[in-house]
Amino acid sequence: MAVNKKYHKRIEEGFKDIFKTETQKGNFDGLITIVEEPLVKHQIIQLAKLCEEIPVSVTLKNTSNGVFIEFW
Repeated sequence: MAVNKKYHKRIEEGFKDIFKTETQKGNFDGLITIVEEPLVKHQIIQLAKLCEEIPVSVTLKNTSNGVFIEFW
């Protein structure tokens, strides 16, 4: 499922506000960010609110480089 273009700006702003990270393009028109430090409680709450606002799938993976978050 591709992210609708009207949600791209909201997701990019959300990543920047919540995690202070840049957004990268993912597969199938998805948007990705990698958070290098552990997530804290308020970031998880803000991410949950962003997920409620935007009707797309979300993937969170813990990798050796940090937490990988993708809206797709």
